[in-house]
Amino acid sequence: MSNHRFLFAAVWMALATACMEVGPAVNLGTNNNSSRSDTTYIDATADVPQQRIALLEEFTGVRCVNCPRAHTTILNLQTANPGRIVPVGIHTGLFASPYTGRSDFRIAEGPSLENLLGGAQGYPSGAINRTKFAAENQIVISDQKWSNYIGNELQGSPEVNVSLSKQLNLANGKANVQVKIKLNQAQSEAIHLTVYVVEDNIVDFQLTPTGIDSSYAHKHVLRQCITPYNGVNLVAPSLPANRVFEYNYEITLNEAWNRANTSVVAFVHRIGTDKRVLQAAVTSISL
Repeated sequence: MSNHRFLFAAVWMALATACMEVGPAVNLGTNNNSSRSDTTYIDATADVPQQRIALLEEFTGVRCVNCPRAHTTILNLQTANPGRIVPVGIHTGLFASPYTGRSDFRIAEGPSLENLLGGAQGYPSGAINRTKFAAENQIVISDQKWSNYIGNELQGSPEVNVSLSKQLNLANGKANVQVKIKLNQAQSEAIHLTVYVVEDNIVDFQLTPTGIDSSYAHKHVLRQCITPYNGVNLVAPSLPANRVFEYNYEITLNEAWNRANTSVVAFVHRIGTDKRVLQAAVTSISL
């Protein structure tokens, strides 16, 4: 009798193991920006966690007299932390109204992004990794406080790795971008992916404390949301460590953008009361 029980247990274990998801990819379908299917699967080999990257979403405008101060703060933070600060300039609100005959940096999703993060009490202001710090009342904080918090956001290892690769098709003016996400830690809450296109060094008008600068170089301007403004839900049967997501995006490059100054920013974040960014990445569009 004991031999029969042993045989039954062995067969049950074999069947249970056969039902576990270990490697085969799950087809997530084709998103609106892609001609290739998005997939998720589990890779049994753990990756080395990346260095932590801080996303800084800055709410700004060409008529914001103090915004150049915030731009200088961002440059100083980038200089002090090479390759670890990913800024995105979101032109929205009253001070983002363009000057007559000049560029309009606003995008349709700008107000929704600001509302998603709780709104700005003034300009310039911004969110660091969409984190609500204990001493603050909201996620979006004054630019004069950014330096107080950025160091902590660069500590430790990220809960996910985010990698970007791309191919530029000069013939049709498109860039194919693949976003690869691998969980370093199991996730118990929903996580989302957001993808932006940003452009640097756009020369245009900017109000400054000494007047309008007609040759101001605007940096990290948010040009387009590739995903919905609140991201796409990374859906899978489960979210254990070593789960991989691969998303493919075909981006049509606007002829007005300088490709040499254009980049793709991707980041993984929570979407509920906790909106923290778990990791971000950036890659240049140019070859």
